[in-house]
Amino acid sequence: MVTLCLIACYACGFAQEPEGTFLKDKKTGCTVWLKHTFTEDSATWNGGCKNNFAEGYGTIVGFTKGNQTLKYVGEVIQGKPNGKGILTFGNNRKLEGNFLNGEPLFLNEVCLTHLHKNVVSETDSSGIYYGDNNKTQLYYHALVPGGQIAGVLVLMPGTWQTTEHLLSSTQALCELAYQNNLAVIVPSINQRITLTNEIVELLNTIFTHAIKTYHLPKHKFVMGGWSMGGIFSMRYTQMAKQDSLKTVVNPVAVFNCDGPCDLKNVYHNFKRKLNKNPGQNEPAYGIYELEKHCGGTPATATGKYSYYSPYSHSEEKGGNAQYLITVPVRIYADVDPEWWMQNRNVDMYDLNALDQTAMIQLLKDMGNSRAEFINAYQKGVRLEGNRHPHSWSIVEPHDCIRWMLGFIK
Repeated sequence: MVTLCLIACYACGFAQEPEGTFLKDKKTGCTVWLKHTFTEDSATWNGGCKNNFAEGYGTIVGFTKGNQTLKYVGEVIQGKPNGKGILTFGNNRKLEGNFLNGEPLFLNEVCLTHLHKNVVSETDSSGIYYGDNNKTQLYYHALVPGGQIAGVLVLMPGTWQTTEHLLSSTQALCELAYQNNLAVIVPSINQRITLTNEIVELLNTIFTHAIKTYHLPKHKFVMGGWSMGGIFSMRYTQMAKQDSLKTVVNPVAVFNCDGPCDLKNVYHNFKRKLNKNPGQNEPAYGIYELEKHCGGTPATATGKYSYYSPYSHSEEKGGNAQYLITVPVRIYADVDPEWWMQNRNVDMYDLNALDQTAMIQLLKDMGNSRAEFINAYQKGVRLEGNRHPHSWSIVEPHDCIRWMLGFIK
C-alpha cells in the first residue's frame, strides 16, 4: 500500500497529532499523562505527587470504559514517563527501556550520554514537525561518537513519526553507527510529502550547524529515510547531484526504507483508497498535501508531481532518477501482498514496491551497478511489536552499516 506512516489517527482538517491525554487519579487527585493507544479515559497512580502531578517511581494504570488497557511501571516526571520504565499495553505487548517526556527513547547508556538535541528555530510556522509535546521548535538530534568522525548517517522520519520514536525504532542501527565512529543526525521533519524549498532550507541549516558544531566530514554523508523520509532522502541527494549549489552536503550514498517513488501513482492510489479499510485518514491527508504543494492534481499540475518525485514512470530517464546513475542506491521493502490483502484490503497495485522495483531496474539499465532492491520478506515489525511490512526493521543494521562504510572509507 502506498503508505506514509500515519502513526496516529487525527481529526479531519489535518490537525496536529494528538499529544496525549492528562488524566487525574480520582482518589489521589494526582495527574498523569498517557500517550500510546489514545483510548484511555481514566487512570490511577500509586507513587508520589508534586504540584498535583505524578512524580518519582510508581505505577500508572490506564482504563478504557472500566477495563485496564495500559500499565506503566517506572520513573515519572511531571506526570509523564521519564527515565527507565516498562509500558505494557494491548495483548501483552511491551515497551521497555528509557523514556523521555512520555516517548520511548531506546538507546544504550553510552549512546544516551552522547545524544544531543540542537534547536535551530523556536518557531515552526508551517507545521513541518508535529508531536513534540505542543512545542513549536525545529531541531535535530545528533548522536556523536568521541574522537575522529568517519562519516555521517542522516535518518529521516516518516509522516508523524517523532525523532525519539525513530531513534528507538533504529536502535541497533544507531548503536552500530556509533561503534563505527559514524555520527547520526535525525531532523525534526515529519510533515509534507513533497520536498519543498522550505524543507531543503531547513535541512541545509541543520547540516551546516551540525558540521560546524561537531566537526563532521562534509563529504561523507549518507542519507536514509523511512516512508516520507525515504522520498526526502532520495530527492535531496538528487538535488545535490543536479546542482550542488542547492544543498549543503552531497551524499555519497542514499537508501529508502519503503518510501513511495512516483507521486503521480501515489495520488491515484490515494484516490482509490479513500473508501477502503482501515479508513480515510491517510489518503485524505495525502491528497490534501499533494494538491496543496503541487498546485493541483496530476492532470493539472503534472510538472510539479514529476519535480517532487524521486522517480517518474512516464518521464524519460525516469525523471529525477537519472541523477542517481552514479550513486549507490538501496531501496528496502517487505513485499508481502497477502498481509496487505488480509489486513488492509488492498492489492499489489497499491504497494510501493511496484515503483521501487521499476526505479531500481531503470538505474541498472542505465549502468548503475550499485542500485539495489532489497526484499526483506516478512521482516517488518514495528517498535510496538506488531507485524507490519512498512517498518524500519526491514533495514538489517549490520549489513546496512557495512554497505555505508564501503563508500565512506
